[in-house]
This record gives sequence, structure tokens and C-alpha cells, in this order.
Amino acid sequence: MTADQIYHYLLWFIFIISALTFVATLLFTNPYGRFMPKDQRFTIASLPGWLIMEFPCVVVFAWTFSYGENRAALVPLIFLTIWQSHYFYRSIIFPLRMRDRGKRMPIMAVLVGVVFNSINGFLNAYAIVNLAPHLLDAAWLSTPWFIGGICLMVIGLGINMYSDNVLRNLRKPGETGYKIPYGGMYRWISVPNYFGEIIEWCGLAMAACTPAALSFAIFSFSNLFPRALAHHRWYRETFEGYPPERKAIIPGLV
Repeated sequence: MTADQIYHYLLWFIFIISALTFVATLLFTNPYGRFMPKDQRFTIASLPGWLIMEFPCVVVFAWTFSYGENRAALVPLIFLTIWQSHYFYRSIIFPLRMRDRGKRMPIMAVLVGVVFNSINGFLNAYAIVNLAPHLLDAAWLSTPWFIGGICLMVIGLGINMYSDNVLRNLRKPGETGYKIPYGGMYRWISVPNYFGEIIEWCGLAMAACTPAALSFAIFSFSNLFPRALAHHRWYRETFEGYPPERKAIIPGLV
């Protein structure tokens, strides 16, 4: 089986899994984070769990890119820098800044994350460095697709990081339990960190214009949108004074 065939099989796999994930997550809330049962077996501390789960995106993307036909071209190198910068923050800096490192997460969730992130890293690197002739022309950097996509990525990343920072500062060191977050886009929606992440990967799909980037954006929506609805329900059920004007994930709509 050739690398191109592996790429296309895995690409269809992600599209199919996205559809199944959307339906399944609407029906059943994934048991991790605040939804993890207290008697959950086979767990791992959040810090090493997060590092193990996210780091394949850094390693697999870099490894795949290094063997690509167009690895020395300017535009692919820019996407390499963008991807690695994001996932260095996500896999190293973000977990090291966690205050609730004593929390645990299911080992199965970590393993599923490793598999997805490995496939996702391969697909996006392979597409950018081998299957995207439009990215070989430096003029792509001045197209509305690239400029608009990068702007969306920056906006989404900013929303995500600010919202994560609000959550991080809700509790003082040593405190446990949950509180109502305020500030930023929490004024309008319950989970702006998810909203920002969806926007960010839609931006990547626009900037790169590859099927792999599109599959990542679709999977992100399929996974995060139903979970955002679950978070919103949980907030309303848990806090009697929860702001009634807040939506779940899309300001003014849902």
C-alpha cells in the first residue's frame, strides 16, 4: 500500500468517525473531566495524560513533513511553523500551567486521543507537503484564502487562550469544585474555549485548502459542539443563578 493510499483511507476514516462522533456525543456524554464518574477505573493523572495525548501531533507532523517532497518550500514551512507552535503550546505549556494537576482522566480517553492526534498529524502534514500544489507558489500568501484563514486562526486561538485563562484563575491554589466563569466571551456563551478552537481549525481549513485540514475542522465541530451542549446543561442544572442570557457555544443562537 502506498503512502497516498494510506492517506486517502485515513482521510475517509476521519470523515466517517466525525459523523459517528457527532451522533454518539449528542446521545452520550463522554465520561471525562466534570463528567467522569467518581468510581472510574483505569485512570491517569491529568498532567502526564495530557502530555501523552497531545504530543503525537508535534512528533508525527514533524516526522511526516521531514519526508515530504516539498519540505523546503516556503508556504509549507510556514504551515509547519504554525502547526508546531500551536501544538507546542497545547501539549507542553498548557498542561504545565494547569492548577488542578491532581485530577485524573480515563486511560482510554488518552489512548483514543493518541490515535486521533497521530492520524491527524500525519494527514495534515502529508497533505501540505505532498498533495497541495497551490501551496508551492509563494503568491498563495497574499490570497484571501490564506489571509482570511490566518486571521480566523489568530482570533480563534485568542478566544481559546483567554477563555482557558479565565477558567484557570477561577480557583485559588488548593481550591476544588466548580464556579461560574465570567469575562470575555463567557458573557455570551458557556464554553468559548470550544468556540475558539472550532474557529481556529476552520481557519486552518481555509488557509491551507486541503481535505485534511477540512477533516480536522469537521471533526473538531463534531466532537466539541455536542460536548458544549452538555456543559451548558450542566451549568444550568448546577448553578441556580446561572446567567439566563448565555447560549451554549454560538452567541445568540445555540
